[in-house]
Amino acid sequence: MKYKRDESYRFTFSQPVPCSFTIIGIGDKTIESKTAKGEIVDLSPQGCRLQSLLNISLEKEVTLQVHFKLDDDFAQIIAVGIIQWQKRKGMAHYQYGIEFVKDAVLKNTITEELKKYVKK
Repeated sequence: MKYKRDESYRFTFSQPVPCSFTIIGIGDKTIESKTAKGEIVDLSPQGCRLQSLLNISLEKEVTLQVHFKLDDDFAQIIAVGIIQWQKRKGMAHYQYGIEFVKDAVLKNTITEELKKYVKK
């Protein structure tokens, strides 16, 4: 398991933020899975911790596309990232560390949306 804790900041939500995601790549193959539901437990401009009922095999590199809004009147965020680690949480949930693909626009959008979220 890899943990990356040298980020500038990581915001942990008191109530996880609902999200949906699709698997768009396994290894070097491009795919498009069905949409699955999950929750974002914490978020930074570099990545997030996502929780889901799905047990995703990490034998090969898995790339996800995650869709979420921090609140109803906030911008829709679409982030592409690679699963870095998996951890079982309780009886049915799995948590995943997602590192977003480097994207200056995404990084800026997440920073601005988190600022708005903290102020509300």
